[in-house]
Amino acid sequence: MVRQQLQSLFCQRFRCPPSEYEKRAFWKCLYWQGKLLAPVLRRLHPDLFAEDLKFIRYLGESTGLREVGVDLLSFRDANVGKPSFWRTTLKIRVSGRKAGKLARSLFGGQGSKLDPKSIDEVAG
Repeated sequence: MVRQQLQSLFCQRFRCPPSEYEKRAFWKCLYWQGKLLAPVLRRLHPDLFAEDLKFIRYLGESTGLREVGVDLLSFRDANVGKPSFWRTTLKIRVSGRKAGKLARSLFGGQGSKLDPKSIDEVAG
């Protein structure tokens, strides 16, 4: 049995071409305040969302919740390792919790053995 990548499931669910995955997943997973400021900040500081976009790409390659958990841990470590006013204080970034919830909804029917509560704990 071949398992689908999250990106493929996302594109099926939200009816978008694979080329739109990164952009749409990014906007779906942003904190609300990020949605307000991201358009301006992306122009002023293009690298501000580099970690977020990298996380979204890796998340898209995941084939199950276990891999999602690893991606969430890596993303959390990246945020803790490089704290910044924008990312940690104002939370102008992707939400790990939203990303985990999205992954659970997409992989829900695939019988993963990872407890959904543990994803929320990892996502913080």
